[in-house]
Amino acid sequence: MSTPQVTNYQDRYYGGAGMIRLYGFDLVRKVVDVSTFSPWFLARDPGRRTPLEAETLELTGPTDRFTLDVDFEERFRGFAPVQPPKPRPASAVMPRGTLAYWRFDASGTAPGPAGTPVAEGAVVRDLSGRGNHLTVSRLHAGEPDTLLWSTDHHPGQPAHASLRFDGGKSPDRGAVLTTGARAPLNSETFTSGYTIETFIRLPEPFEGDHAWMGILSRQGRNGDAGKTTGWSSLEPTCSLNVSPERFLQYVVYPHRQDADPTSWSHAVPVGRWMHIAVVNDGHRTVMYVDGSRIARNPSQASTGIATLGKPFVMGGTQFDERFGQGFYGWIGDTRIVNRALSPREFMAPQA
Repeated sequence: MSTPQVTNYQDRYYGGAGMIRLYGFDLVRKVVDVSTFSPWFLARDPGRRTPLEAETLELTGPTDRFTLDVDFEERFRGFAPVQPPKPRPASAVMPRGTLAYWRFDASGTAPGPAGTPVAEGAVVRDLSGRGNHLTVSRLHAGEPDTLLWSTDHHPGQPAHASLRFDGGKSPDRGAVLTTGARAPLNSETFTSGYTIETFIRLPEPFEGDHAWMGILSRQGRNGDAGKTTGWSSLEPTCSLNVSPERFLQYVVYPHRQDADPTSWSHAVPVGRWMHIAVVNDGHRTVMYVDGSRIARNPSQASTGIATLGKPFVMGGTQFDERFGQGFYGWIGDTRIVNRALSPREFMAPQA
């Protein structure tokens, strides 16, 4: 980054040729992008520009084209403070067809102080009223600190709380939250469509090997459900995972088709919260990250989710009905609806 300075281009070719400096304020990236160019030379026919005109029409040296980092919220806090959104009650984020809604504040459970372990066997209530409660368990007799209460949260998240998972490999460790053996969600086929939403944050720095860690999944081998396609018949019938390159992967074995349509995101960032939504309209599946539709969604038909009547799991994905490592990072509010929602209806609503 260069230090900004007073500029004078009169000593340039053609007395500076009307050179101007453009400052672009990017509030999303929190930067000011600076460029320097001559509109007069740019407006001329490229085929008729002289060598000196072509050389001077845009300046690209370190004092002419650069980016300044600016925390706009902090810079203007004194006279234009940003008011963070207040928590929203569960009743405000319960659209028609909500089958399960889990959050980690006092409305969904009895959280301990931030940074303290979540007790083995603790129950997180399903606020939809359908009885799909989650129960906490450690993987591989893991330590208590593999799952902690947290007040960290996405700015647009209804509840201002989350769970901090410290799963990993070598040795495998982690914690999961699982629906009960008789939870109605376990047998749901979703043939009319569905929307699965969650908030996650990956740690920065992102240390250790966490390849293929699971965020949310459904237990049960797809081969046992009669599916013959896919990478392996030992995969679960539905799972949202993180690849070694930090791509989000959503793979599903539909209730109706013998197929394994899979969505792949870009490499997601570390150190900040993101909202993830998987939307199926009864025909095809689309993944959204922060309200933006990703590019690599499958074209295969996909109706419903195959089920063997086994639980949904937060914080891990099984292979051959065995857990390896658990999730590494934070998970916030998570909701499952039995129809396709538009981005305006997401828990972090988009314009």
